[in-house]
Amino acid sequence: MFHLPMLIQTSLPPRFRPVSQPVGSLLALLLLSGCGTALQPRPQSVPSAQQPTQATGSAVRQSPEQTVRSSEVPDKREPQSEHLPDATPRIPWVNPARCLPSCAFDPGTKLVRVNDRAEEDEKGRHRILSDVREPLVQLLAAAKAQGHALRIESAFRSYEDQVRVFTTIKEIGRAARPGHSEHQLGSVIDLRIRTGAAIEWLALHAADFGFALSYPAQKQRITGYRPEPWHIRYIGTALAQRARDEKLSVEELLRSQPDLGESGACTDCPHPASVAACGDIPASGRCDKTVLSWCYEGSLASVDCGSTSQTCGQRPGSEEFDCLPKATDSHSATDSQRTTDSRSK
Repeated sequence: MFHLPMLIQTSLPPRFRPVSQPVGSLLALLLLSGCGTALQPRPQSVPSAQQPTQATGSAVRQSPEQTVRSSEVPDKREPQSEHLPDATPRIPWVNPARCLPSCAFDPGTKLVRVNDRAEEDEKGRHRILSDVREPLVQLLAAAKAQGHALRIESAFRSYEDQVRVFTTIKEIGRAARPGHSEHQLGSVIDLRIRTGAAIEWLALHAADFGFALSYPAQKQRITGYRPEPWHIRYIGTALAQRARDEKLSVEELLRSQPDLGESGACTDCPHPASVAACGDIPASGRCDKTVLSWCYEGSLASVDCGSTSQTCGQRPGSEEFDCLPKATDSHSATDSQRTTDSRSK
């Protein structure tokens, strides 16, 4: 099992910046369709993860929120840097091609059961890392003070939970493959958000409490997943504020400094659903009605552009296919997204 380091910074910024311009049109219909599933994880044992076999030639560094030490699991792709400060832990780097350093990783006793307000509750529906609970409580309290009633929709999901979600959910691209989901970390929360103003507030202020947006709007070709403005991941205030200020997803943050992250090669995954070959799908992508599929670093990725009121098509002047705004419906996504609920990868 992995050891999860304590890494909470509880000091809060002296003030919040006012909410600025409205969220882009792509943030709309998302809240309707949700982000992973309505199924809540059942407490269950997860098979003990084997030591993963790593792909050759890469190093990615581990995470503030938790997980693997580099001495236990070799890094996946990028070479390790010796220039990071000692206080910077490695963070798990997952996407459609990258698995957790141990595919069936489970934080175990580091998890605490909470209710939808992040209060410790033995009968609570959710589990999160104990180190993440206090920053989350502070985030929800700050949101409430600004008139936004945010609640937890879903949090930790075990590998077995994710197998169940992935194999039963019908919407293409709505759930990550088991072993590729940030929800296995215990540091990720899907929030129930009811208004566009709350979405905007979260995008501006989540970083002040150490949370980053993993799947911002219009970055599905980069992240491998559809936009999810409710999906936040604890990575510590320094990294989260950098991601916010530079308008980076967690994926882009790790690409910009690959020695921060750490990944597995997926060879130790217990379930076949954890691996998907591209087949004849090219990296440039292909459309099947509203569904966009493309070869993402050697693994198949798919997103239903219709979930964000967009269409699938070829980018003007490019060979790549992507989710594109409908020519006659530029505001529908924004309007509908302001009235939806949320669940995630």
